[in-house]
Amino acid sequence: MSSDLVDIASQSAKGSFTLLVGDAVSTIVLALGSILIARFLGPEGYGVYSLAIAAPAIFISLIGLGVDSAVVRFLAKFRSEEKPEYSLSFMKTAFTFRFITGLAVWLVCFLSSDILATYLLNRPDISFYIKLSSFLILFQAFFNLLYNISVGLDRYDIGTTAKIFMSIVKSSLAPLLVLIGLGVAGAVIGHVLGFAVAVIVSVLTIYLGPYRNLRKVVANNGGHEGGFIEDLNMMIGYGLPLYISSLILLLADQYRLILLAHNVSNFDIGNFQAAGNFASLLVVLSTPIATALFPAFSKLDLASSEIKKAFQYSVKYTGMLIAPASFFTIIMSRILVEIVYGHGYSTAPVFLSLYTVVFLYSVFGSIVLDNFFNGIGETRINLKATMIYISSFIPLSVVLTYFYSVVGLITSILVSSILKVLYGLFTAKRKLRTSIDINNSMRILIASGVAALSILPFSFNQFIPSYVSLLIGGILYLIVYMTMLPIVKALQKTDVDILRNLFQNQGMLKPVVELLVKYESNLIEKITG
Repeated sequence: MSSDLVDIASQSAKGSFTLLVGDAVSTIVLALGSILIARFLGPEGYGVYSLAIAAPAIFISLIGLGVDSAVVRFLAKFRSEEKPEYSLSFMKTAFTFRFITGLAVWLVCFLSSDILATYLLNRPDISFYIKLSSFLILFQAFFNLLYNISVGLDRYDIGTTAKIFMSIVKSSLAPLLVLIGLGVAGAVIGHVLGFAVAVIVSVLTIYLGPYRNLRKVVANNGGHEGGFIEDLNMMIGYGLPLYISSLILLLADQYRLILLAHNVSNFDIGNFQAAGNFASLLVVLSTPIATALFPAFSKLDLASSEIKKAFQYSVKYTGMLIAPASFFTIIMSRILVEIVYGHGYSTAPVFLSLYTVVFLYSVFGSIVLDNFFNGIGETRINLKATMIYISSFIPLSVVLTYFYSVVGLITSILVSSILKVLYGLFTAKRKLRTSIDINNSMRILIASGVAALSILPFSFNQFIPSYVSLLIGGILYLIVYMTMLPIVKALQKTDVDILRNLFQNQGMLKPVVELLVKYESNLIEKITG
């Protein structure tokens, strides 16, 4: 692995950890805040609050046009090419375009709040709350843009800090405003102000830091900035396929709920949603990795051999992290559901185990492929992959959900997802001469599977308290998995050296990684003799 690739990989590893910490902290804080809001408002008030913030959420999803993704791609690319004038121009264009579109869409939502309340939500009396929540269109849309700017500039700390500020302000202010008598209006205002504070924090830190530095460099070098129309064409040309893909997947999520509503009981829908909440924890683990990989691929030359190595290493190490987490969730699903939801959600463990299989596809590149194609500028490939997913999911889900209820729906998701992954792998091989190491993928699955078998007694045991089973099972699983990796040759000496180099400057992560690396090194030495 070359020094340039090591530097990029090290930056991605650091970025992944920073984003993971930010996501974890903000998720926990937001969850606590949501519980307080729900308790203070009561079921009816909380329902009104949920509907009030749902309307602007629809508008927010419509104004992106792929600009957020384009910002990550091109800012990372321009930085690697040492073109600060292009970065500066791109940031200005993105900010201006978001302001124009955000203001226009906010005005539409604000002025049509009566219509939205009456005809879209069938709640004429919540028009005032929609007016209040419409300001989310401005603040949340700007927050999304600024967050992606920080990722593109490799300033993950800015986005993470802003996200944590948002969660703290919202989760403290919204319940407080409800308590002092503002009710639903207070909850909505607190929600909006959370994003407003996050925007202020992001703007100040980006302007006083990377933006001001770029201006100084451009002023000293006399670089020529691009024009607004030129930059905008580049953004839309790159981002539009991703925008269409995201809209399709958004509609697919709504379609799933509609399909369930027509074919299964409320009991099964509740169990499916509970299973989905657990699966979202794996998303929290995988999303920071995928986010950090996006700018990493954007920095590499498509014609070089480095990008092929980066792809293979990304798939391998992502799989090493996500696959064991998935197997653990599959085996311990009953205990996880019982601890959080109790015994009433009797079918949720089955749904969770089956649905989590989709995360095992990570060893075949499911998490890496999208960001690989986005990073090298091939967004149309991702659009085609989405079309393959949706064209197989819709007919399969109709038939399988009708005959097999929720299990049929999940099966259709699994089949459609693997078809999408296979298309991505085929395209990467055919167009870019890039492929995964299938032997490594199978070895990771074997190591994870053996570790999962070791904790089966804890999963089925009804006499040991659930918390104890989860704790002991988790420790045993980690030990067996780490031991199996070198035994099945999923982890070799070169991997240990790479991981040591990647995390040598990673602060608080370094001691943990050093401990694991030392354990793996000793095992490899004993195995190889």
